[in-house]
Amino acid sequence: MSLVLRIDVDKSYGRATFIQKVASKIAESYWLPSIESLGYLHDLKAFLLFLSEEDIKAHIYFRICSLPPQSWIEGNILEGHKLGLHAEDTRNIDTFKNELDDARKHLNPMNISSFTKHGSGNWKSGRNHYPPYEPDKYLHWAEELEIPFLFGNKEDINEPSASYGEYKHFPGAFWIDRPYTDYSALQQVVNQAKEDDVVVLIHCADFLAIEQVEKGMRQLVSMARQQNVSWITH
Repeated sequence: MSLVLRIDVDKSYGRATFIQKVASKIAESYWLPSIESLGYLHDLKAFLLFLSEEDIKAHIYFRICSLPPQSWIEGNILEGHKLGLHAEDTRNIDTFKNELDDARKHLNPMNISSFTKHGSGNWKSGRNHYPPYEPDKYLHWAEELEIPFLFGNKEDINEPSASYGEYKHFPGAFWIDRPYTDYSALQQVVNQAKEDDVVVLIHCADFLAIEQVEKGMRQLVSMARQQNVSWITH
């Protein structure tokens, strides 16, 4: 079995500096143009370079405010990765479908392979964000709209996966960028991935902003390589 990397692209301008945090907050609540020269998705770009060096492919989930620029869609920076919607306005199936349609239009001709939910029900993050986390509802929408809801937001790799038609749903993940993450547990993550697929979740902005997160991610990749545990996408 294997490790599965989930990347949530929450902060369009990053969070390493005060200016980046303010720009990201304005983008999620109002609007900012996607100008790469000013740092738009610079953290994701840096993380994708790291993944390319390690030959790792991932599931990448974009909010509407963090969709990739046209140059990325026309280029090859996202090649081999699976793209998805990090849904915000999940009040009902209509508001969700509107977001999904907007994301599909923006990413065309690239495909949206699945979706996740932004936030775990704790606080509102952006003007269009509906905070409640309601996974049972999303599983129903996935079936109705024929788009997989692959990954839930529970912070527990021991939650068993379940099959829904042609795909699996993983309710939990190892959140590698939580402040309280126990990095001594990395060996447990690798060990469990030898028996079953284990989802590793990272917010790409944290890879640049928090030294401990970068160190933990690099260590996990090294341990997996040394123990012949592969990284896959679903």
